[in-house]
Amino acid sequence: MNTATSPGQIVIVNGTSGSGKSTACERFAREASDYWLLYGIDHFMANSVPPRFGHHGPCADQGVHAHPVDPADPDGPLRWSFGPLGHRMFGVFHEWIASTSRAGLNIIVDHLLLTDPPVLSDLVRRLAGLPVLLVTLKPPFEVLERRIAERTFDKKVPTELLGSDAVRKMNDRLNRLRPWFYEEVYRNPVTDLEIDTSRHDPAQVVAMIAERLAQGPGDAFPRLLAQLNAQQAGA
Repeated sequence: MNTATSPGQIVIVNGTSGSGKSTACERFAREASDYWLLYGIDHFMANSVPPRFGHHGPCADQGVHAHPVDPADPDGPLRWSFGPLGHRMFGVFHEWIASTSRAGLNIIVDHLLLTDPPVLSDLVRRLAGLPVLLVTLKPPFEVLERRIAERTFDKKVPTELLGSDAVRKMNDRLNRLRPWFYEEVYRNPVTDLEIDTSRHDPAQVVAMIAERLAQGPGDAFPRLLAQLNAQQAGA
Protein backbone atom coordinates (compact mmCIF):
# COMPACT_ATOMS: atom_id res chain seq x y z
CA MET A 1 0.00 0.00 0.00
CA ASN A 2 1.33 3.43 -0.96
CA THR A 3 1.36 5.63 2.15
CA ALA A 4 3.30 8.51 0.60
CA THR A 5 2.06 11.93 1.70
CA SER A 6 2.28 15.04 -0.43
CA PRO A 7 4.15 17.81 1.41
CA GLY A 8 2.12 20.57 2.95
CA GLN A 9 2.43 24.16 1.82
CA ILE A 10 4.77 26.44 3.80
CA VAL A 11 4.25 30.19 3.95
CA ILE A 12 7.06 32.23 5.51
CA VAL A 13 6.10 35.81 6.36
CA ASN A 14 9.21 37.92 6.89
CA GLY A 15 9.26 41.33 8.54
CA THR A 16 10.45 43.33 11.51
CA SER A 17 8.49 44.04 14.66
CA GLY A 18 5.60 46.32 13.77
CA SER A 19 5.40 45.18 10.14
CA GLY A 20 2.15 43.30 10.79
CA LYS A 21 3.52 39.80 10.21
CA SER A 22 2.05 38.19 13.36
CA THR A 23 -1.35 39.79 12.75
CA ALA A 24 -1.35 38.63 9.13
CA CYS A 25 -0.35 35.06 9.99
CA GLU A 26 -2.91 34.75 12.77
CA ARG A 27 -5.68 36.10 10.56
CA PHE A 28 -4.69 33.90 7.62
CA ALA A 29 -4.74 30.72 9.73
CA ARG A 30 -8.01 31.68 11.41
CA GLU A 31 -9.84 32.47 8.17
CA ALA A 32 -8.45 29.68 5.97
CA SER A 33 -10.99 27.09 4.89
CA ASP A 34 -8.39 24.31 4.98
CA TYR A 35 -6.04 23.21 7.79
CA TRP A 36 -3.11 25.51 8.63
CA LEU A 37 -0.76 25.31 11.59
CA LEU A 38 0.54 28.61 12.95
CA TYR A 39 3.92 29.32 14.48
CA GLY A 40 6.43 32.15 14.56
CA ILE A 41 9.51 33.83 15.91
CA ASP A 42 7.74 35.44 18.89
CA HIS A 43 6.20 32.10 19.91
CA PHE A 44 9.62 30.50 19.59
CA MET A 45 11.64 33.10 21.48
CA ALA A 46 9.05 33.66 24.25
CA ASN A 47 7.80 30.11 24.82
CA SER A 48 10.41 27.64 23.52
CA VAL A 49 13.75 29.29 24.29
CA PRO A 50 14.67 29.34 28.03
CA PRO A 51 14.65 33.05 29.02
CA ARG A 52 18.17 32.93 30.45
CA PHE A 53 19.48 32.00 26.95
CA GLY A 54 17.46 34.69 25.14
CA HIS A 55 18.82 38.16 24.43
CA HIS A 56 17.61 39.49 27.81
CA GLY A 57 19.19 36.64 29.81
CA PRO A 58 22.50 36.06 31.60
CA CYS A 59 23.45 33.15 29.30
CA ALA A 60 22.67 35.06 26.09
CA ASP A 61 26.24 34.63 24.79
CA GLN A 62 25.48 30.90 24.46
CA GLY A 63 22.12 31.49 22.78
CA VAL A 64 20.92 34.77 21.24
CA HIS A 65 23.10 37.70 22.25
CA ALA A 66 22.21 41.39 21.84
CA HIS A 67 25.34 43.55 21.82
CA PRO A 68 26.48 46.94 20.43
CA VAL A 69 26.90 47.21 16.68
CA ASP A 70 29.92 49.40 17.42
CA PRO A 71 31.89 48.22 20.49
CA ALA A 72 33.16 51.79 20.90
CA ASP A 73 29.56 52.96 21.42
CA PRO A 74 28.20 50.69 24.19
CA ASP A 75 25.02 52.78 24.56
CA GLY A 76 24.31 52.89 20.83
CA PRO A 77 22.41 50.58 18.48
CA LEU A 78 22.40 46.85 19.18
CA ARG A 79 22.52 43.77 16.97
CA TRP A 80 22.04 40.01 17.43
CA SER A 81 24.76 37.38 17.35
CA PHE A 82 24.36 33.65 18.02
CA GLY A 83 26.32 31.46 20.39
CA PRO A 84 26.60 27.70 19.76
CA LEU A 85 23.15 27.03 21.23
CA GLY A 86 21.65 29.86 19.17
CA HIS A 87 22.64 28.23 15.89
CA ARG A 88 21.37 24.84 17.03
CA MET A 89 18.06 26.09 18.40
CA PHE A 90 17.23 27.96 15.19
CA GLY A 91 18.10 24.80 13.29
CA VAL A 92 15.55 22.91 15.40
CA PHE A 93 12.97 25.64 14.78
CA HIS A 94 13.51 25.30 11.04
CA GLU A 95 13.47 21.50 11.11
CA TRP A 96 10.11 21.67 12.87
CA ILE A 97 8.74 23.73 9.96
CA ALA A 98 10.18 21.23 7.48
CA SER A 99 8.82 18.20 9.34
CA THR A 100 5.34 19.75 9.42
CA SER A 101 5.34 20.03 5.63
CA ARG A 102 6.75 16.51 5.21
CA ALA A 103 3.88 15.23 7.37
CA GLY A 104 1.48 16.68 4.80
CA LEU A 105 0.33 19.67 6.86
CA ASN A 106 0.25 23.31 5.83
CA ILE A 107 2.01 25.84 8.06
CA ILE A 108 2.29 29.62 8.10
CA VAL A 109 5.20 31.12 10.05
CA ASP A 110 6.19 34.69 10.86
CA HIS A 111 9.96 35.15 10.95
CA LEU A 112 12.97 37.45 11.09
CA LEU A 113 15.04 36.29 8.11
CA LEU A 114 18.42 37.66 9.10
CA THR A 115 21.39 37.16 6.80
CA ASP A 116 23.91 37.60 9.64
CA PRO A 117 23.43 35.58 11.82
CA PRO A 118 22.62 33.16 8.98
CA VAL A 119 18.94 32.55 9.75
CA LEU A 120 17.82 32.89 6.13
CA SER A 121 20.47 30.58 4.69
CA ASP A 122 19.79 27.91 7.33
CA LEU A 123 16.06 28.00 6.62
CA VAL A 124 16.58 27.87 2.85
CA ARG A 125 18.75 24.76 3.12
CA ARG A 126 16.46 22.96 5.56
CA LEU A 127 13.35 23.59 3.44
CA ALA A 128 14.99 22.51 0.17
CA GLY A 129 12.58 20.57 -2.02
CA LEU A 130 9.47 21.64 -0.10
CA PRO A 131 6.77 24.03 -1.39
CA VAL A 132 7.51 27.43 0.12
CA LEU A 133 5.97 30.85 -0.47
CA LEU A 134 8.09 33.73 0.86
CA VAL A 135 6.15 36.88 1.74
CA THR A 136 7.90 40.08 2.82
CA LEU A 137 5.97 42.73 4.75
CA LYS A 138 7.90 46.00 4.52
CA PRO A 139 6.39 49.32 5.59
CA PRO A 140 8.61 52.43 5.75
CA PHE A 141 10.84 52.67 8.83
CA GLU A 142 9.06 55.77 10.14
CA VAL A 143 5.75 53.87 10.05
CA LEU A 144 7.29 51.09 12.12
CA GLU A 145 8.56 53.62 14.64
CA ARG A 146 5.10 55.13 15.00
CA ARG A 147 3.40 51.74 15.35
CA ILE A 148 5.81 50.60 18.03
CA ALA A 149 5.40 53.86 19.97
CA GLU A 150 1.62 53.38 19.96
CA ARG A 151 1.71 49.68 20.84
CA THR A 152 0.81 48.33 24.29
CA PHE A 153 3.69 46.24 25.63
CA ASP A 154 2.39 42.64 25.53
CA LYS A 155 5.51 40.50 25.62
CA LYS A 156 6.41 38.12 28.43
CA VAL A 157 8.32 40.03 31.10
CA PRO A 158 11.17 38.03 32.74
CA THR A 159 11.19 39.95 36.03
CA GLU A 160 13.17 37.12 37.61
CA LEU A 161 16.05 37.98 35.24
CA LEU A 162 15.73 41.74 34.79
CA GLY A 163 14.20 42.91 38.07
CA SER A 164 11.24 45.13 38.80
CA ASP A 165 12.05 47.55 35.95
CA ALA A 166 12.11 44.73 33.38
CA VAL A 167 9.67 46.47 31.01
CA ARG A 168 11.88 49.58 30.80
CA LYS A 169 14.98 47.47 30.17
CA MET A 170 13.25 45.39 27.50
CA ASN A 171 11.85 48.46 25.75
CA ASP A 172 15.26 50.10 25.75
CA ARG A 173 16.91 47.00 24.28
CA LEU A 174 14.23 46.53 21.61
CA ASN A 175 14.39 50.20 20.61
CA ARG A 176 18.16 49.95 20.22
CA LEU A 177 17.81 46.76 18.15
CA ARG A 178 15.19 48.15 15.76
CA PRO A 179 17.45 50.01 13.26
CA TRP A 180 19.68 46.96 12.84
CA PHE A 181 16.67 44.64 12.49
CA TYR A 182 15.21 46.83 9.74
CA GLU A 183 18.45 46.80 7.78
CA GLU A 184 19.21 43.12 8.33
CA VAL A 185 15.73 41.61 7.89
CA TYR A 186 15.27 43.39 4.56
CA ARG A 187 18.81 42.88 3.28
CA ASN A 188 17.67 40.00 1.07
CA PRO A 189 15.75 41.34 -1.97
CA VAL A 190 14.53 37.95 -3.20
CA THR A 191 10.89 37.24 -2.35
CA ASP A 192 7.70 35.91 -3.93
CA LEU A 193 5.46 38.71 -2.68
CA GLU A 194 6.37 42.05 -1.08
CA ILE A 195 3.66 44.12 0.60
CA ASP A 196 3.87 47.61 2.06
CA THR A 197 1.62 47.28 5.11
CA SER A 198 1.34 51.04 5.43
CA ARG A 199 -0.79 50.88 2.27
CA HIS A 200 -2.67 47.61 2.87
CA ASP A 201 -4.64 46.61 5.97
CA PRO A 202 -4.50 43.07 7.46
CA ALA A 203 -7.55 41.86 5.52
CA GLN A 204 -5.96 43.00 2.25
CA VAL A 205 -2.62 41.42 3.18
CA VAL A 206 -4.30 38.07 3.85
CA ALA A 207 -6.21 38.30 0.56
CA MET A 208 -2.98 39.06 -1.33
CA ILE A 209 -1.25 36.06 0.23
CA ALA A 210 -4.19 33.79 -0.63
CA GLU A 211 -4.27 35.10 -4.20
CA ARG A 212 -0.56 34.45 -4.67
CA LEU A 213 -0.87 30.97 -3.11
CA ALA A 214 -3.57 30.10 -5.63
CA GLN A 215 -0.91 30.47 -8.34
CA GLY A 216 1.18 27.72 -6.73
CA PRO A 217 4.36 27.63 -4.60
CA GLY A 218 6.87 30.42 -4.97
CA ASP A 219 10.32 30.21 -6.51
CA ALA A 220 12.16 32.54 -4.10
CA PHE A 221 13.57 29.70 -1.98
CA PRO A 222 14.89 27.67 -4.96
CA ARG A 223 16.53 30.85 -6.28
CA LEU A 224 18.09 31.55 -2.89
CA LEU A 225 19.31 27.94 -2.64
CA ALA A 226 20.92 28.25 -6.08
CA GLN A 227 22.67 31.44 -4.93
CA LEU A 228 23.95 29.72 -1.77
CA ASN A 229 25.23 26.73 -3.76
CA ALA A 230 26.97 29.01 -6.26
CA GLN A 231 28.63 30.95 -3.43
CA GLN A 232 29.77 27.71 -1.81
CA ALA A 233 31.15 26.38 -5.10
CA GLY A 234 33.08 29.61 -5.66
CA ALA A 235 34.52 29.75 -2.14
